[in-house]
Amino acid sequence: MKFVEEDYDVVVAGGGLAGFSAAVAAARHGAKTVLIQDRPVLGGNSSSEVRVTPHGAAAFHGYARETGIISEALIQERATNHAKIEENGWTNSVWDLVLYDMAVRTEGLTLHLNTALEEVDVIDHRISRVRARVANAETVIQISGKTFIDCTGDGTLGALAGAEWLSGTEAASEYGEPDAPDEASDGTMGSSLHFKTVDTGRPVPFKAPEWAVKYDDPSFFRKGARLPKTLSSGYWWIEIGTPWDSIHDNEVIRHELTRHVLGIWDYLKNRDPHWSEKAANLALDWIGQVPGKRESRRLLGELVLTENHLIENGSFEDEVAFGGWYVDLHTLGGLLAEDAEPVSTALFANPKSSFGSSKYVGPFGIPLRALMSKDVSNLMFAGRNVSSTHAALGALRVMGTTAVMGQAAGTAAAIAKDGQGIQSVLTTNMGELQQALLRDGCFLPHVRNTDPADLALASSVTSSSADKVRGVGPNSANWLGGIDHWRDHPVHPFTGRLERRTAQWIAVGAGQGVDVIRLALSNGGESAREVTATVHKVKDIWDYRTEPGGALRKEVLIVPPGGPHWIEWPVTIPGDDLAEGGYIRVDLEAAPEIEWHVSSTVLPGQIAGYEYSPGRYRRFGGGSTLSFQIEPAQEAYTADNVLTGVTRPHQGTNQWRSDPVAPLPQWLELSWQEPQRIRQVQITFSGHLLREYHAYPAFYRDPQCARDYALEAETAGGWREITRVSGNYSTRVVHDLPEGITTGRLRLTVFATNGDPSAGVYEIRCYQSPICTSAG
Repeated sequence: MKFVEEDYDVVVAGGGLAGFSAAVAAARHGAKTVLIQDRPVLGGNSSSEVRVTPHGAAAFHGYARETGIISEALIQERATNHAKIEENGWTNSVWDLVLYDMAVRTEGLTLHLNTALEEVDVIDHRISRVRARVANAETVIQISGKTFIDCTGDGTLGALAGAEWLSGTEAASEYGEPDAPDEASDGTMGSSLHFKTVDTGRPVPFKAPEWAVKYDDPSFFRKGARLPKTLSSGYWWIEIGTPWDSIHDNEVIRHELTRHVLGIWDYLKNRDPHWSEKAANLALDWIGQVPGKRESRRLLGELVLTENHLIENGSFEDEVAFGGWYVDLHTLGGLLAEDAEPVSTALFANPKSSFGSSKYVGPFGIPLRALMSKDVSNLMFAGRNVSSTHAALGALRVMGTTAVMGQAAGTAAAIAKDGQGIQSVLTTNMGELQQALLRDGCFLPHVRNTDPADLALASSVTSSSADKVRGVGPNSANWLGGIDHWRDHPVHPFTGRLERRTAQWIAVGAGQGVDVIRLALSNGGESAREVTATVHKVKDIWDYRTEPGGALRKEVLIVPPGGPHWIEWPVTIPGDDLAEGGYIRVDLEAAPEIEWHVSSTVLPGQIAGYEYSPGRYRRFGGGSTLSFQIEPAQEAYTADNVLTGVTRPHQGTNQWRSDPVAPLPQWLELSWQEPQRIRQVQITFSGHLLREYHAYPAFYRDPQCARDYALEAETAGGWREITRVSGNYSTRVVHDLPEGITTGRLRLTVFATNGDPSAGVYEIRCYQSPICTSAG
């Protein structure tokens, strides 16, 4: 056996999306970092070994996709991958290679793949080193470090270090969580295996082995959310956990899952009255042999996140990440239980069901204290082993959320430097950490850019033109570039029929006022119908309260038969009522014979909602705009939006958007009263935020994102081009100017986008010294 000794600033155990993001973030911030991964590929459950596609907050909230390192990877994957996205089982090695390429190109990051953690040395409640064995290499590596981050999912590093951990389900009496059971138990959510099929073009037989589970009851596949929606790949509900232990019985679970996969395919292929004929030419192409785990240990941190934190949309002073998946608690026992997951069971039975409405939460903040061990002074963690209750884990465990937790932990570890300083980050350097995360492209719902080093915040901004919010109609030009909805999940409503109260968020200019609103409505009845309309001022795009405060206007609108008609409503809202701009929301009460027409496009930053449960809205469909017109046209896309400190629609559009009628090129200019010395510029372009990752087609490059652009600076000799880019499709770009430039005016000119007629920018930052991290 060969023995090797290594030493690092940051040691990350676990190469799923949490560990990958943590390691890349730490290394980008100058920490000498190692990533230990016990599998041959990165990505964990999202890899080609397990093939669970990454979910996140944008599944249920418009413009809520996770940004930062996970966004860089997903943008690259969609731009280069030929495969469309299926719910489970589809992932190919393009995704593996995207992650591997990012890791290999990260300076200061060492990868140890196929390397399993075995032992941990702890001195005075502090990890000093770990030992790991390299498979098939007869090598043991002894790794010393200053800060250790457990992203193993199972909390293996923390458990070996003696950190306290939680497992099973808490009783409702412990934290008062609405979805906690009356009695505590040791049960955990189960693990899944997926499969993929291929169309051979001719009939092919399939015979299951004798040891496969035998399925013969058609009702099993018509209830309990165990719906085979496609034969191409699947299914999340092939899940086994309790009564087996998800850690120590992992191999038993793998074998049991294999028995069930083969038995389920045998039934669908050979005996199902609906699917067998469709499966005639299909052959099993792949069956996973690495169980995708949902839950095991949860390491105990300085704060335990509960379901109540998520319901309250968790605002924390030490907020370092965010989430927005629902409280998705799979039934303990999986295939052995009556149903697979209660909310899905209700939705598949009735897509209009509001069962489990309280389970839809967020976007909510995640605090650093939930990523810091209370027992081991230099131990952090991120991923599904986060410090939380079983109920809260239902929303925290999805990979988009675990990835941004990982980036936060890795960045904090790099700022802590010597490992003694994790507590100091919490008490002294929290502002530095939060600003670093925002600078690195992350989003924090309750924090905005106030970076004192960002020269752009002291500038004035002008532009060649700016779009205005005029509205969109049923047949407006679509510039979405083929983006779809997540078709594998129930999307409701399907049309704008007012079966429930429905609303449209509309961005308004600061202090402008609104004279007239028009809505495109149809009446399916034979006589005129009434519908009650209300205008509210709302605090942000995720203000889901049906009654957010006093109504600005309320009126009964008359809709003639037929349509669509543009129903005019003179609202006459003075500018003083809209002094700060932001969003108003137009609400229509339920009127089943009336249809509010869905636009064929999405007006950037403006989407709709419907009343999902009494008093609470939910996003309409996958993120859509209902047809409206507004007068006067609202100045909601002005150039100064790039200095709001927020890089997505939230309390306003936070976006400069050029006039689509004015042809490209269009420009945006920063100017200062005194010349500034600039050595780095960071730009965040529009795009890649609207919907869940599952909505994006193969080879997708967001039309809103600038493709060809240049940066120019005014010097004594006139305007000087300092960089020019062609073929871009990334939203966050960093330009280093090694020699620096002194200027009082900096101009970004967009020559072409990836398809949208308007140039769009969320933010520009400028720095005297290189501080922004990048992929290199």
